[in-house]
Amino acid sequence: MSEEPVAPSAGLTAERASSLLVFVTRSLVRDGKDQVTVRHNPPADSSFQLTVTVPPGELGKVIGRGGRTANSIRTLIGAMAARSGMTAQIEFTDGRRPARSPRPGNSGPRRGGGRRDDRGGRRPS
Repeated sequence: MSEEPVAPSAGLTAERASSLLVFVTRSLVRDGKDQVTVRHNPPADSSFQLTVTVPPGELGKVIGRGGRTANSIRTLIGAMAARSGMTAQIEFTDGRRPARSPRPGNSGPRRGGGRRDDRGGRRPS
């Protein structure tokens, strides 16, 4: 079986990243899909910044629990940008203030305490 060569893409541009972000965020938002907008700054050096604005009350759906959805979107666009030798920064907002997802690995205190072996005291025989 022979595979056909895939034509190389023209590289990631801010316009292509914007259109992908509009598609992804509109699929996550229930109300006001036509109010989703993405603004991008012209690329400076090899990076660009994208600002995603969603209707009020829909920001939580785009960010996700603990910022997981927002981080996944950032990873997707970041991977596309890296293939083109660029970097991308994405900010999510509902028009009132920018939303910041928590840093990875900083999801709050652990529940349930330590393992039984870690509590000290007598060890089972």
